[in-house]
Amino acid sequence: MKSDKKCAVVGIDVGTSGVRGVAVSPAGELLAEADEKIRQDHRAAGGIHEQDPGEWWKALCSVGQDIIKSLKEKSGDVELRGVAVTSTSGSLVVADAEGRALRPAILYDDGRGVEIAEELNKQGGAQSTRLGPSFSLVKAAWVRQQEPELWERTRYILHPADWLSGKLTGEFGISDFTNALKLGYDPESSSWIGTVRAAGLLDDRLPIVRRPAEQIGQVSSVAAAATGLPVRTPVLAGATDGMASVIASGASRRGDANTTLGTTLVWKVLHDGKPTARSGIYFHLHPGGLWVPGAASNTGLGSIRTAGDAASIGEMDRLAANYFPTSVVCYMLSGQGERFPFANPKAKSFVEGNPRDAGESYAAQLQSIGFVERWGYEILQGCGVKVGDRVFSTGAAAKSPVLSQLRANVLGSTVVQSRYPTAAFGAAILAATGAVFSGKIFDALQSMTSILESHDPSGDLVPAFDEIYRSFRDACARRGYGA
Repeated sequence: MKSDKKCAVVGIDVGTSGVRGVAVSPAGELLAEADEKIRQDHRAAGGIHEQDPGEWWKALCSVGQDIIKSLKEKSGDVELRGVAVTSTSGSLVVADAEGRALRPAILYDDGRGVEIAEELNKQGGAQSTRLGPSFSLVKAAWVRQQEPELWERTRYILHPADWLSGKLTGEFGISDFTNALKLGYDPESSSWIGTVRAAGLLDDRLPIVRRPAEQIGQVSSVAAAATGLPVRTPVLAGATDGMASVIASGASRRGDANTTLGTTLVWKVLHDGKPTARSGIYFHLHPGGLWVPGAASNTGLGSIRTAGDAASIGEMDRLAANYFPTSVVCYMLSGQGERFPFANPKAKSFVEGNPRDAGESYAAQLQSIGFVERWGYEILQGCGVKVGDRVFSTGAAAKSPVLSQLRANVLGSTVVQSRYPTAAFGAAILAATGAVFSGKIFDALQSMTSILESHDPSGDLVPAFDEIYRSFRDACARRGYGA
């Protein structure tokens, strides 16, 4: 690390709504950032949700060019040590031998594979994780069954981060063990689970699986011209956005929990060993060796509805704060279907009670996010996961002090926010782990993360939230939305 020239790493996150990138020093200094929106997002009946991978690449190129330009303008001569990409868990890209995407990507919350998932669960036998339509394994099986001609042309089964890393290096067919988990990879045994064979996928279409932060290639001359990233920059294996968010949060102790508050809601907890299996819970392996049981919901920021564009999110937060706790209870979904804390492909949004105005309506929706978060952690604890007294927060909404205090009151835990609570920053930490810190991720975490603020529960409000939480669970139970 000793050099007169400044050095940096780049982290890139491909989310549902856009591509975000950051350049970060090994000391955790944010040197540059950029983002580009995803403008095409196809949703249709039957739970279909697809996006064009080509648009991700176009956005990544724009983000890369902006970051390199900003680095030169603000920091002068900077040596770029590495780049890593993270993306949504369970989304599927199928590509031909040249790495060309053969169809639109099937996204994480696409629900068309319900029947296939049920059949695979019958065939797979005993296993640690029960498959659902959110698994890329189920999506790949759907393509194989429903689009056989396209399947014959498929050479690579990939996830968004895998495919984009391939675009950077020119070498496809590599994944990491967090993304590959939902394709049926077991990081404990370093092998594919039996259901992969039952799905007819145990062939050379499956990716080679690497550890996050392991070098998988270098930026090619073609990619360098398109992205602005220097040619031969090391490309490190990334991770799912959920795992990258855990890393960005700074969580490092056993029992530390992390909630990602993005388009959807994601739970993760650092834990020793694998706890009891339960439908909807999956078990990631942290690059540092701890296990990370977790789950993901379809509710989140992407499901919140506001009355027009008159008020900013900050203004809406302040309006909502006047109504906490509200007796109006709701469960908000951007489309049809939920995967956790309960699985119901036909679940729909509901509201019980009459909000007095837009402020209370918004308050009820934020409160619902806190209630769903609490429900998820209760289920994890019921499976033997020890959840400590700190819940780290990442994602777009982690920066809201109003939501953070609300969640502390609902959870009865201290809610912690790191300085840069984004998946893109987590990807940068992974890049630094492999390119600067000799693979030692906890050294990278200690150097690059810091706590910005924390929120403790307000003792006088916790009982009131407890009572309304019970009303919320009752409202869900009446609709058959339960564990």
